[in-house]
Amino acid sequence: MRLQQPIYAAKPVDSIKLRITATDVPTSAAVRITDVQLQPGELPTGVVPNPREVGTTPGRWQFRNGVVNPGLTVVALSNADKAAPVRLLVENASGQTTIGSYRFGTLSGSAHADAKSHAATDGWGRAPVVTERQDLTLRTDIENRLHARLMWNERS
Repeated sequence: MRLQQPIYAAKPVDSIKLRITATDVPTSAAVRITDVQLQPGELPTGVVPNPREVGTTPGRWQFRNGVVNPGLTVVALSNADKAAPVRLLVENASGQTTIGSYRFGTLSGSAHADAKSHAATDGWGRAPVVTERQDLTLRTDIENRLHARLMWNERS
C-alpha cells in the first residue's frame, strides 16, 4: 500500500526529521515500514525507466477507460512486469484540463498525449507511464466531466 501525504514548507528546507507512528493497532497485528520515499514537487513519481532503454518486449494491449468528474483521481489498475508508456486520450472535454502531470490547456473536444511517441495534440508536460508492479494514479484538475481512455502495451 502506498500512503501519500504532501508537506508544504513556507521556506527552503535545510533538513527533514521523519517520525512514523501507528496507533490503534491490535496486539495480534504487526506494522512493517519497508520503504520511505521523500521527493520534491507536486506529484509523486519515483524512478521510471524508459522502456526503450531497458530492452522490454511489447506484449498484449491494455485499455482502461471511464468518465472522470471534477475532483476525481484516476487509478488504472496494472500489475505489469515492466514499465510501459501510456497513450492518454480525453474526449468530450471542455475547459482547463490537467490529468496527471500532463496539462492539456483549455480544450473543447478531444485531445491525446502519447508517452511512447512523445507526441500530443494539445498542451505540455509528461505523458503517463505505468511503472513496474504499480497501479497508475493520476490526479486530475478539470472544469467539466470528460471521458478518459488509457492504452498501453504490456512489457516483459
